[in-house]
Amino acid sequence: MNSGRSWVSTDITEEAGPSPSEALAGYPVHRKDVQMKVTLQPSGAVLDVRPGERLLDAAKRLGYECPQSCRNGNCHICASLLVEGSVQQAGEVRDHGELLACLAEPLEDCVLLWDGVLAPGELPVRELSCQISGYEDVGGDVVRLRLRLPAGRQPRYHAGQYLLLQREDGEWSAFSLASAPGSGRELELHVLAREESAVELLAFLRRQGFARIQMPFGDTHLAELPEGPLVLIAAGTGMAQMHSLIEYCRAAGFPHPVHLYWGVRRPEDFYRLPHWEEWQGMSNLHLHRVVSDVCGWEGRCGMLHEAIREDFSDLKPLHIYASGSPSMVYGTLDALVAAGMDPHQMRADVFAYAPRES
Repeated sequence: MNSGRSWVSTDITEEAGPSPSEALAGYPVHRKDVQMKVTLQPSGAVLDVRPGERLLDAAKRLGYECPQSCRNGNCHICASLLVEGSVQQAGEVRDHGELLACLAEPLEDCVLLWDGVLAPGELPVRELSCQISGYEDVGGDVVRLRLRLPAGRQPRYHAGQYLLLQREDGEWSAFSLASAPGSGRELELHVLAREESAVELLAFLRRQGFARIQMPFGDTHLAELPEGPLVLIAAGTGMAQMHSLIEYCRAAGFPHPVHLYWGVRRPEDFYRLPHWEEWQGMSNLHLHRVVSDVCGWEGRCGMLHEAIREDFSDLKPLHIYASGSPSMVYGTLDALVAAGMDPHQMRADVFAYAPRES
């Protein structure tokens, strides 16, 4: 980025520093109609910065959350490292080294190492200690686990995100948050207690009485509500993530239809949800329980994607969220794409943690 400059040498005495025009000699000059692109590392985010605009002001205008305090260069909280390009800061031109985002104005496209910058909708990950406030067997070998954060520690997360729960050996396991933002200090998880690892984790938490968590994670969330109908697809305890989304939509007064498709292998695998009866009374919420291995029960049978295709002749207007095993999610994706869905309509955490080989 620094190549191609026409460097100009000036005679500078000890008694007089360079004038602003001399200091800028050999560096790009602002064009009033051209924005600079500033790439942030390690996030890879790109800021479109207006001519004469300070980096911090540009980031905040674009909705980024940045480390900053004084905004006048005293606290150094917004310090970053200039990797490529050049900036003007307090009358000086810099083409490398530390700069202060509250003062620096890019003179050209730049690359910046700036930690702690959060994109719009992104939240900081925190490690917290929680009290085990509830442990309830809700059927289908599922435990409804409730956690309570200490007073004054309100959790920040989006509906549909997940947390990491620390095991006895120090390793971390991921669980979808069934609670929704606005639930105060209470967090809720749905844990399938069939595999030995899950049984051991639950026993450890009950003995200890508290849990160490990290949160939030995941981009399959509702930081912003869509303009159009939602289709939520859950297999087994993937219902936890959809529970969070539904409760958030209900609290926010989401006006569009919401269609929930909850699938299990056998009817006895369904488990009790605290708000199911209230959901049944919502005019815009449509509940579908689907069993794959048994027909003849009171509800629907077959595959989840089959039920959706039966209910919708046109999939294009739908915003689709899916939660389950990689095989279930990718199988549903392929079937719905074959039925006319654009693959970008579906969101699932599986796409991030178990991407398909290209």
